[in-house]
Amino acid sequence: MGSAFVATRDSGDIAVVDLAAFRLSSSRIKPSGRPVRLVDAPDSGFFYTVGDNGIVEAVSVADSAIAGRLKPAVMPGELWLSADSKTLWALSADGGKLLAIGRERLEVTREWALPEKATTLAVSPQTAHVAVAMASSARVGILAAPGESDFAWATVGDPPAMIRYLNNGKTLLVAQKEKRQLTMVDSAAAKVVVHLPLPIQPENLCFSADGGQLFITGEGLDGVVVVYPFESQVAATLLSGKAPGPMAVSGQPKLLFVTSPSTDTVSVLDIRTQKLAAVVAVGNDPRCVVLTPDNQMALVLNQRSGDIAIIRLANIVSKRHKTAPLFTLIPVGSAPVAAVIRTA
Repeated sequence: MGSAFVATRDSGDIAVVDLAAFRLSSSRIKPSGRPVRLVDAPDSGFFYTVGDNGIVEAVSVADSAIAGRLKPAVMPGELWLSADSKTLWALSADGGKLLAIGRERLEVTREWALPEKATTLAVSPQTAHVAVAMASSARVGILAAPGESDFAWATVGDPPAMIRYLNNGKTLLVAQKEKRQLTMVDSAAAKVVVHLPLPIQPENLCFSADGGQLFITGEGLDGVVVVYPFESQVAATLLSGKAPGPMAVSGQPKLLFVTSPSTDTVSVLDIRTQKLAAVVAVGNDPRCVVLTPDNQMALVLNQRSGDIAIIRLANIVSKRHKTAPLFTLIPVGSAPVAAVIRTA
């Protein structure tokens, strides 16, 4: 089956879980800082960890060990892989620069000074575009290619909290919490296309496998807002667990996993019918869900109980009582926050 590499923030290391035997390995990976984000490079033998100290490190999958380190610190949590997998994009620790990092050598190859502090960034999954968000001036800057010197700027009218590209790489989505809206920006033209009002504060975004649906949760409603981004339409609101949090989707069957940290459960919604398929009781404070590449299992990371709950998708059957059994719980360490899964 393979292994799950789980970043445990408070334990300060990365646990290795054997997904064939469903047990924790005795060896643990020790980065220089407490890990807060993992970025996978699937076609290589490495993934990358970022600590709360802003240090980026390469992790060898074969050796389960640190294999390299980037010297300058970056903004924790803001590390992205380019569409061609050759470049890691990051913001400098103070948010004043955009950094292009050669993935193989783990060296900064170019940097761009920004006119003000950036708060977050996004990388196109199909094109060379990279976008940065500026909260103080309520605008986004778009870099068309690594060879460009200048950004194209679009004013979005309200401070951006989060930015993400559609899977076609042509449209940038800007989530704005204060105004409760989603702004769509034409990335090539750097122009606002439409503002979509939302019934909630957009705090968590999750795309369907084909990118045709966007699921949003946040303060204001115990439900999931469904947006059809290519049609610029807010389509529906689906009831889910209390105070829904981060989400994940499976490709086949098409299911949406919605965490509910306050009730220690995960609600599973059938994307095709837009109905509740099951509610699964997991560990304390679920905050992250990761699907195995074969879509057979969902791994739920529980921050307060320090374990991962494994749900077999085959056990999720829509029925009257709307419950599904938990396959197993594996202790991994205090406050698991991210995971990378590699098949054998």
